[in-house]
Amino acid sequence: MFQAAESLVPIVFLVLLGAALLKTRFISEDVRSGLDRFTYWIALPSLFVHELSSTDFGAMAAGQLVLVLALTVIAGCFLAACVAAILGLSRENFGVFVQAGFRGNLAFVGLPLIIFSLSGAQAADGLVAAALVALAALVPLANTLSVIVLVVSRHCLSFRMVPQLAMRLVKNPLIISAALGGLLGLLGWRLPVFIDRPLQLLGQTALALALISLGGVLVQLELRGRLGLAFAASLLKVVAIPAISYGLCLAFALPADQTFVAMVFAACPTASASFILASQLGGDQALAATCVFMSTILSLGALTGVVLLF
Repeated sequence: MFQAAESLVPIVFLVLLGAALLKTRFISEDVRSGLDRFTYWIALPSLFVHELSSTDFGAMAAGQLVLVLALTVIAGCFLAACVAAILGLSRENFGVFVQAGFRGNLAFVGLPLIIFSLSGAQAADGLVAAALVALAALVPLANTLSVIVLVVSRHCLSFRMVPQLAMRLVKNPLIISAALGGLLGLLGWRLPVFIDRPLQLLGQTALALALISLGGVLVQLELRGRLGLAFAASLLKVVAIPAISYGLCLAFALPADQTFVAMVFAACPTASASFILASQLGGDQALAATCVFMSTILSLGALTGVVLLF
């Protein structure tokens, strides 16, 4: 229990701090939005390049972890789509429900929890690097599936959208930084200190800023719309998806430390970016916002269970 508190309390504190800063107008939404962009485009990519460029990939086996998590995302998307079809959801709600049911907030919740939990642990650096590799692989997969389900539910998917979708992925800073850092690590090239040190310092700001920004987002969301539907999607995200992930971990005989990483990522709440994507692609914005808020609250129990059990 003490270990769970050590891992989760810093996350909850920073999220609440972000909510308080925005609620009291200590910072404005423009400032929060700027912090969000800084985290996404500079701080997190710096963390990726710094960590992966110094990783010995020859001694790290992340292939099965990536496979388990990728299969979890795909299976979760399929399950959420089946549930949405059974419920007979409207075109406006279908894609939003499916996305909320499988797309997790991996970079802003999962990664900080993994790093906090592994602090001081033996072989922590290698496991964090494995988590970064897995995260870099899941970002394009989850983004692609999210766009597809939202577009298909509202429109007809056409080949004309393929270049736009490909461009979204190619321009993603997490994918670019993971590819760059991974390439440097594979080649055994170490960055000069005058480059690596600034990247390290920038990367150290990523986790705190990500959580503060998340708190600022949550305090602006309203619990409205179809609460029962949002609750169902949230249960899929924080209960069904971790169950699928654990089954796959057992099937692939994943080591205990990598099972922990997989379970943390699986139990993450719905990504806050899903609200933005739903808004852009004509989904039910109220449902998307409620799913993000409700799944974040429910994920506290799920993530606590993961830390205690794994």
